[in-house]
Amino acid sequence: MSSNLTHDHLEVGHPARPASAAALLTSAAGAAAFTLFAYLTTQVRVVRAGSPWQDDPYDAVVTFTMFFVPLLGVLGAARARLCRRDRPLPRYRVEQVLRASLVCTLLVAATLATDWAAVAARADRASWDGGTPWLIASLLPLTGVMAESLLLHRRAIRRLPRPAPGAEDAGGDWLDDLAPFVNLLAAPRSRAGRAFAAPLGRGEVLGFVRRHFSPLAAAAALAAGLLVATGLASGEGWPGVLLFAMETAVFAGGTFAFVMICNSVLRLAAPPPVSRTRRAVRIATTAGALALPVSLALRDTVWRLLGLGDQVDSIGQWAAVTLACAVLTGALTFGVAAVMPAARPEARK
Repeated sequence: MSSNLTHDHLEVGHPARPASAAALLTSAAGAAAFTLFAYLTTQVRVVRAGSPWQDDPYDAVVTFTMFFVPLLGVLGAARARLCRRDRPLPRYRVEQVLRASLVCTLLVAATLATDWAAVAARADRASWDGGTPWLIASLLPLTGVMAESLLLHRRAIRRLPRPAPGAEDAGGDWLDDLAPFVNLLAAPRSRAGRAFAAPLGRGEVLGFVRRHFSPLAAAAALAAGLLVATGLASGEGWPGVLLFAMETAVFAGGTFAFVMICNSVLRLAAPPPVSRTRRAVRIATTAGALALPVSLALRDTVWRLLGLGDQVDSIGQWAAVTLACAVLTGALTFGVAAVMPAARPEARK
């Protein structure tokens, strides 16, 4: 067997394959259980009423992870369909699916840690009722599944072969698998499916997405923010222009930051090289967007640190704190990123 096959592919029977499958299945089961748990404890009022983590800053964490965890799970499961048991698997595909699964597991683990922190702090103690002990007990099996998933991911990643010398950056991204996935689903059954998959495989289409990934991600995040804010308004009544705009901005900012961070970690769309200034702008924008939901969760703490009172008690104050934190975070991050040299890949041998 050639060295390329050993380094760049996992042949049938490679020990990393069953280890990766076990990690993926455990993570998927944990993500599904967490999604159900998060929905019940945040959307069902009878259950939520006695929850220790029903208010910020604890609730802000699950507000985002209950959307992102199933999204990552679905994307990972879709791409995993391209992995055939009886064929060699590209190493980069297995590694990227494992990374997505690991990020999903880490999001669940972070949310569970936040819930345990709420329990330890006895948050909203006056609201605890007969169902609260059952809620706390339900954290135990979820925590166990996540711990097992982390161990399985560690074992799977350690069994992956190292990339061939000089090929550390070789391999594709998630966009490269888009056309094959559509072909897998539709081509055998539908001429329309084949016609739809054809442009997805064109270099100019994928190149456009890679070159404009940031603005496309921003547009998608804004649409998601508007959708969530509209859903809240339809369920709870029109909140007013300022609150609607802030709800949209906070969720859109968190979504944009999540997508950009995932792109860096998971290689969703490998971006072309950019100048140091453009790179700094991209990093600063991501940091500022991430500061929007973070400042929402910590608004009262920030207000107290500024010596302005015990808590934020108006929409105007909340908007001012949130936007000021985002702008300040983005500006500081730009200053740091602008003077830091970009990471350079190792010289090819």
